[in-house]
Amino acid sequence: MEINSFADFVGQEKIKDYFADAAKNGRAGHAYILSGMKGSGRKTLARLFGASLLCTSAEEVPCGTCRSCKMVRSGNHPDLITVTHEKPATFSVEDIRDQLVSDIQIRPYYKGKKVYIIPDCEMMTLQAQNALLKSIEEPPPYAVIILITDNLSFLLPTVRSRCTGLSTVPLPDGLVKDYLMKKEGAGKREASICAAFSGGSIGTAAEFLHSDTFREDLNKTLEFIKRSKELPANEIFAFAKDAASDKAGLLQILDIILFLYRDILMFKTMDGPVSLTFIDETGYIESKARQTDYYEIGRVIKSIEELKGRLRSNVNAEAGLDVLLLDISEPVTKI
Repeated sequence: MEINSFADFVGQEKIKDYFADAAKNGRAGHAYILSGMKGSGRKTLARLFGASLLCTSAEEVPCGTCRSCKMVRSGNHPDLITVTHEKPATFSVEDIRDQLVSDIQIRPYYKGKKVYIIPDCEMMTLQAQNALLKSIEEPPPYAVIILITDNLSFLLPTVRSRCTGLSTVPLPDGLVKDYLMKKEGAGKREASICAAFSGGSIGTAAEFLHSDTFREDLNKTLEFIKRSKELPANEIFAFAKDAASDKAGLLQILDIILFLYRDILMFKTMDGPVSLTFIDETGYIESKARQTDYYEIGRVIKSIEELKGRLRSNVNAEAGLDVLLLDISEPVTKI
């Protein structure tokens, strides 16, 4: 869905209201840091704020229809500059000097503001941040700089102290699910699963929804867990070996098992209707909840969390995955 106004953007109401008010009433600051997790809409919010500052409408901004808004939408507005970096994981001092420091002294082509958006600014080298610092400390009156990051700790304290900080927040699963069903055409099952796995990010949820790899991993893992009691040890080890060959994929598989066991725990705990992530697996979840005690469910959940922690520390997790899957297939009940 194309987002051309703050009304089109779902969630992050405080930031939207702040930006809209600043643009409409001429209270825009000279520098902002927009932080938060990936997929939370930071780049879109920055673009909408930039469009608001450049919009020529006398009514709600950005209007999405004036010449300025159309240029922003096409990526061709000369007064809205997205600063890029040549190297995949580094913002060099040359990138900042060439695209911002040397350009910021050139006055705007159109309306009174000139907006610079710097995504991935946690990748800036110390030299790049120091080069940026003077432009933040002594900006021309027309300049607005928006830094976007998912890790504030990588920015110098002097950079952070001279910017207005705003942070996106995770959205409720229900809001993400509703968006996926209404705007992305997702079914109830797909929307429920993708919302649960998104961590409160509509962008991430949409990626899951349209990812064939996620869908394949999901179906393969659920079928494996449901059949695990019937499988010989060599098939369990083969599944673990295949899963452990891809760290990102393994983390996703562990999350699938984790959410399944949380559903089992939820079903066992709640007295009445239960909101499950895997609504199509209600029969299996109910059966598993009745057969498994709280100790075993908690032990599996704890083992998954510990294994995810070891993975983040770059520890080979195949052996740990072997043990986890064997435990799931042959649970040890506490006496």
